[in-house]
Amino acid sequence: MKEIIISLIIVILSIFLNIWIFKKVSKIDKTNIFVWITLGILICISTMLFQGNVPITNFIEIIIFTIFFIKKLPISLLFGSIFSFCIIDLLSDIAVSIIEVLCKSIYSVYINDSILRIGLLIISLYIAHTLSEKINEQLISKNKKIFLGLLIYLYVSSEIITIFFIESKINTPLVMFFTAFLIIQSIFAVGAYYELTKIQSNLLKKSEQDKIIQEQEQLQEYTKYLEESEDELRAFRHDYRNMLNSLKISAQEGNTKEVIQKLDEYTNANLNAKAFEKYRDVNHIKIKSLKSIIIAKLTEMYGEDIPYNFECRDDITKIPNNINELDLVRIIGISCDNAIEESKALLKQTKKAHIEIMISSNEDGEFEYEIQNKRRDSEISLKQIQQRGYSTKKSHSGMGLANINSIKNKYENMTISYEVPKGYFDFYLVIEPEE
Repeated sequence: MKEIIISLIIVILSIFLNIWIFKKVSKIDKTNIFVWITLGILICISTMLFQGNVPITNFIEIIIFTIFFIKKLPISLLFGSIFSFCIIDLLSDIAVSIIEVLCKSIYSVYINDSILRIGLLIISLYIAHTLSEKINEQLISKNKKIFLGLLIYLYVSSEIITIFFIESKINTPLVMFFTAFLIIQSIFAVGAYYELTKIQSNLLKKSEQDKIIQEQEQLQEYTKYLEESEDELRAFRHDYRNMLNSLKISAQEGNTKEVIQKLDEYTNANLNAKAFEKYRDVNHIKIKSLKSIIIAKLTEMYGEDIPYNFECRDDITKIPNNINELDLVRIIGISCDNAIEESKALLKQTKKAHIEIMISSNEDGEFEYEIQNKRRDSEISLKQIQQRGYSTKKSHSGMGLANINSIKNKYENMTISYEVPKGYFDFYLVIEPEE
């Protein structure tokens, strides 16, 4: 009777641990307590029916959890959370069997199976508590598919070890070698994944550093441009004054044609209008991140020989408080990239390209951003170009508009509209101040 009670306690603790690990890893919320109770009862019944056969009960648990949460969680997070507790369950069983075999064969000592299992459940609880956050991060990261594959591999390996080493009750040197081999393979797989993510992280850091360096170079170029423009304007003003003095006599004599001709020649020779317009109005943007992205995109347009006009007559010193600066920078960057991509396509076809950009902010704190670019002659579906995965190589470059919409959905006071007047694509953003 005592053994039955202890076994029942172990089963209940094991089921509780599995549900707790699933909840902790998946971070699922707003789930009714009766759902968890029903889940626990179903798992308890399956465990009793199959007399604690871990591989079979785990398989049934996978089916039960999938039925309950398939519509509530992303696939990677759902199965990642399930395989997490299944692996811990199987590893606990394997650890119990290995410890028992080692104690009997080497030290001739008998270990109480129940005490050992309870001890391992407590250790498993601690391990799960420590790793659950990191497992969740991996299951929602860019590497989620690779990580899920790793969990599946570890689960299958653990199942094979359980079936051959525990369920078969055969402890021959060959079985022991096969078990050890699978354990080493599993450790290698975990190590390989860790190294892969570490390399990716280093590459990402290098990419971010390269981006920062590029932005610094662009800001330095902008500063140099301002200094050179100031020197050129000062010299031009001095020379222009001298030239006007020299033309006074011609003007007084009524020779206006000569005056106009000489002024025109001097202007063409000494003023590079395009260079002077390169960063016009950028000085009104006081927010560093916004200034940086605008400078970067204007530099790219200038380098690609794309005609453009940038207008910002108001001093932009702040944006509404609830808007993340980086989200706004992403929106501006994507919209500019689309306009640049389309303009380059037009230039390849030896057609005229042009981009108009406007940023403004009023006293009430309303922020406006608009970019309009010439486009190729083709029909555009505004609904279609905003869909994720839509390729626009044959029409307007709408790549990234789905990402823009996902950012917009985060903010109630942000409005974005698209228009396609003949020959143009117009992107318009308004951010209302917080009430």
